[in-house]
Amino acid sequence: MPDLAFDQRYARLAVQVAVPLQPGQRLLIVSPPETFELAGQIAAAAYDVGAAEVEILYEDPQVLSLKVQRAATAQLQRFSPWTADALTAHARAGQPMLSLHAPQPHTRREQDARAAVAASARNAALEEYGLRRSKVLFNWSVMAVATASWARLLRPELPEADALEWLWQVLARLMRLDAPDPREAWQAHAERLMQRCAALDDLNITELHFEGPGTDLRLGLPEGHQWFGPLVPSAAGLRGIPNMPTEEISTLPHRLQAEGRVRMTRPLVVHGHLIETMDLTFEGGRVTGLHSPSGEALLRALLATDEGAARLGEVALVSEDSRVSREHRTFYSTLIDENASCHLALGRAYPVTLKGGADVEAAEFLARGGNHSQVHLDFMVGSPELDVTALTSDGRRVPVMRGGRWA
Repeated sequence: MPDLAFDQRYARLAVQVAVPLQPGQRLLIVSPPETFELAGQIAAAAYDVGAAEVEILYEDPQVLSLKVQRAATAQLQRFSPWTADALTAHARAGQPMLSLHAPQPHTRREQDARAAVAASARNAALEEYGLRRSKVLFNWSVMAVATASWARLLRPELPEADALEWLWQVLARLMRLDAPDPREAWQAHAERLMQRCAALDDLNITELHFEGPGTDLRLGLPEGHQWFGPLVPSAAGLRGIPNMPTEEISTLPHRLQAEGRVRMTRPLVVHGHLIETMDLTFEGGRVTGLHSPSGEALLRALLATDEGAARLGEVALVSEDSRVSREHRTFYSTLIDENASCHLALGRAYPVTLKGGADVEAAEFLARGGNHSQVHLDFMVGSPELDVTALTSDGRRVPVMRGGRWA
C-alpha cells in the first residue's frame, strides 16, 4: 500500500494539477471503496487550498458487476436515479469533479447482453452529465488508482500485497509522482504535447490516412477542427488535465468521412467484458462491418444504442515510445492503455475539438461534422507498424507518424 507521503503527493497533484481547485469551490470525488484513505487525503488537500465542500461518492465495481450477474432483467434497464441526479446537478453547477479509477472485474461472456442493457441504461441516465462533461463546462479529471483485484489480474504470480505494491509503483511512474516536483514535471510534459497540437493545427489538415496491418483507413477532418491536448480550459478558464496519466493529443474526425478498414491492436475491456480482437469497416463515416469473435454481441448492441454510436467521435495520436508504452504491458484499463497507442473512439465527440463547438447547439455541431451519442468507446489502433499521413488543404502529404512514432 502507498505510504502517507505518497498519498499526500498524489492528493496535491489531484487538486493542483488534474483539477485546479479554487477557493470556495465544491469538489466531488468518485472513488472505489478500497481507496477511501487516498480519497480522504485528497479531501484534506482540497480543504487546504480553500475548498468550500468536499463530498465523496463511492462506487464499488464488484457491486456493479453483481447487478449485471444477478439482478432481475427489468432492473437492468434502470440506473440509480439519485446517482444520476447527483452527478448531473454537480455538473450543472459547474463544480469540479475527480474520479479515481480502477478497471472493474471481467464478466463471463454469457453476460454480454445483460451488460449491454445495464450500460445503455447508465448512458441514457447520464446523457446531460456526459454532454456537459464533453464540453468541459466544469473541470474534471480521471486519475488511475491501484486496487487488489486489478493487481491480481496483472500479476497473478505474486502474493496480493506484493502485486498491489508493484502496481502502485507502476502508477507512480506513469503519473510522474517519481519526479522531484510532480507538478513541474506535468507542466513540462503537458506543454510538449500542446506544442504538437499547435504544429498540427498549423498544417490545416483535411484528412488523416492510417496504414498498418489490417488497417487502411482515411478520416476526413472538418473545417474548424482543432487539436486537443492535456491542458484543457473549462468554461471558467481554469486549465486542468482530464486524464492522468495522459500521453495523447486528439481531434475531431468528420462524422460522415471515415472510409476503409481498421484493426484494434490491444485488448479492450468494455463494461467488464474482455474483447481481444476487433475489425471494423467504415463507409460514409458509419460502421458497415464488424468482426470480433470475443465480443461481437456486446459491440453490436453498443453500436445500436443510437445513430451516432456507429460513427467516430475522436481520433487520438500517441507515440509508441510514450511512458505508458515503455511498460510493455496491457493494463486492461482504457485510461492507461489508450496512452500507449494511437486510438479512435466510437460515439460522442468532444465539442471543444471544434472551434466554437462548445457554444453551438447540437444541430449545428452535427452539421459542421461533429458527432453525438450516449456512447464513447475508445479502442486502440496503434502499433510499431502504423503510419499516419496528413493530407493538407494545399494538397501536401505530410508524414505525421512513421512506425508508430512521431515523424
